[in-house]
Amino acid sequence: MALRKRKTTTIDLHRAALRYLHHLAQVTVPTAHPLVGATLAGIRREVDDPLPHQKTALTCDKLTEVVDTISGSDLASLRDRAILLLGFAGAFRRSELAALMVKDVNIDEDAMHIRLSRSKGDPKRRGTLIGIPRGVTRNCPVRAYEKWLKAADLNTGAVFRRVWSPPKNKMASSPTLRRPKIGPSPLSDRAIADIIQKWCGVTGLEADFSGHSLRRGAISTGAKDGYDLLELKRFSRHKSL
Repeated sequence: MALRKRKTTTIDLHRAALRYLHHLAQVTVPTAHPLVGATLAGIRREVDDPLPHQKTALTCDKLTEVVDTISGSDLASLRDRAILLLGFAGAFRRSELAALMVKDVNIDEDAMHIRLSRSKGDPKRRGTLIGIPRGVTRNCPVRAYEKWLKAADLNTGAVFRRVWSPPKNKMASSPTLRRPKIGPSPLSDRAIADIIQKWCGVTGLEADFSGHSLRRGAISTGAKDGYDLLELKRFSRHKSL
């Protein structure tokens, strides 16, 4: 493949496919041999085709640090906690979080059920149903979602919206009480990424975090905990391995 000038990312994809097929067959994985690694390293040195930049995974331990930093009970803090915990628990893309509507979520005593009407992994828009069980720790995503919805008094429309404080009334004889307000429109996917980056920075985590870090972190955590690749594929709703 290298002699045919195929990209190193394409070669890596084929190597991963071979690794997985041998894993399914429960036989020795030949691509793990040191000669294969050395050959690929040599190919990389010969071509001007650097590895694609990967965003840092916000794994479970790092996520706990970040969420514990968001200790406030104001609207923005409640919203951001819900975004982080829900995004991780469902391995959501930032665009999926931004597009989430109240009508898409049903909650019972055991779990929350989320129907994604549109997603990158569902180009035919058949809809995808995602179940997230209630947790037993302080960082339960279902509880965080319920707290945000109750505080924001949301019954319809977008789940995650902009929260801001209106400007002070300079003409008033005394300072007026500034009540946070909630916008009618959903946050953009860029805003979701900004929230993740903001709180990672406040926590003191030094790495390249982005809107993809929650999804990547959930998958990485599952792999570290020993989940099978097919289980992870179903969990993350990837179209291919």
